[in-house]
Amino acid sequence: MCINFCIAQINVHMSIHTYILAGGKSTRMGEEKGLVQFHGKPLIQYVIDAALMVCPTIFIVTSNNLYASFGFPLIEDIKKELGPAGAIDTVLQHSNAEKNVVLACDMPFILKDSLNFILNESMASVITVPIYKNYPEALLAVYNTSCKEEWHAQVENGILKLSDLLSHFATNFVDGNKMCESNKNLFKNMNSKEDLVAFE
Repeated sequence: MCINFCIAQINVHMSIHTYILAGGKSTRMGEEKGLVQFHGKPLIQYVIDAALMVCPTIFIVTSNNLYASFGFPLIEDIKKELGPAGAIDTVLQHSNAEKNVVLACDMPFILKDSLNFILNESMASVITVPIYKNYPEALLAVYNTSCKEEWHAQVENGILKLSDLLSHFATNFVDGNKMCESNKNLFKNMNSKEDLVAFE
């Protein structure tokens, strides 16, 4: 209840947008990853459903017009072939909100409570990122638009590895293990057909 109450206060006092990244090459999956069916729904639909319960202002970062069928605005990367770092740069340059929830399109186990938790942890931070198994989960994270100039400068300088980028900011690294206590598959990406079969 505490988390839900805090998030209610965040929604009142600051603007929040959600950006779902769906611009990857999907090489291992062999087809457009966010559109692959999983338990009767496209992978991206799970992410949308969770985001709608927390922050209904949603954008999809992609150059594939098939995502228009989900009913949310599509935005394209400012520069192509820069991976997640470039996509987050696009988010920050596009947004007019104070906070931006950035999510991968292939994480079907994201739940409302997970997003509430990370938003609650972001109240006093420029960037808030879970650490899970010693790895920064930068695509289930919150970025303040105030960091856009510095993020853009780093990307322009060729720094594209997310862990290196995050080290340039006073990033709030939160305990991803705690986030997984009630949702052990939270950070699971569906990268291949084998992953889909394993979780069917």
